Amino acid sequence: MAKDINKIFKIILIVCIVVLIVAISSSTIYYYAIFRPRNEQAKWETQLEWEKEKQRKEEARELKEKQKEDLDKIEREIQLHECLDEAYENYIDAWNEQVERLDSKDGFLPGVTADNLDERYEKDKEECFKLYGSD
Repeated sequence: MAKDINKIFKIILIVCIVVLIVAISSSTIYYYAIFRPRNEQAKWETQLEWEKEKQRKEEARELKEKQKEDLDKIEREIQLHECLDEAYENYIDAWNEQVERLDSKDGFLPGVTADNLDERYEKDKEECFKLYGSD
């Protein structure tokens, strides 16, 4: 009977060892074949999403910057045209004042007066381009 118990104990021990080996092997296979690749894939997907988001934010920032530059350029052009329009209006007003002051019937002015007005108009235009002209 002691031999039978000894034999049963050995069989139980062998079965336990086999079950333990199968459990450890299954766990190891599961870890390396399923869990770890999924975990790595999830990590790469997260990294990829982060990179895409970073790229989208950078593109949005660059677009916003470009739009601001375009808006600033348009604003400068508007200011330039307003300044040039004002310079021309001042020129015409000054011309008409001189015509009235000199009582010119045909609207023509003497050469020196006309040259002075033309020179002042050119200086006004240059000032507009200095203030609002292209960079």
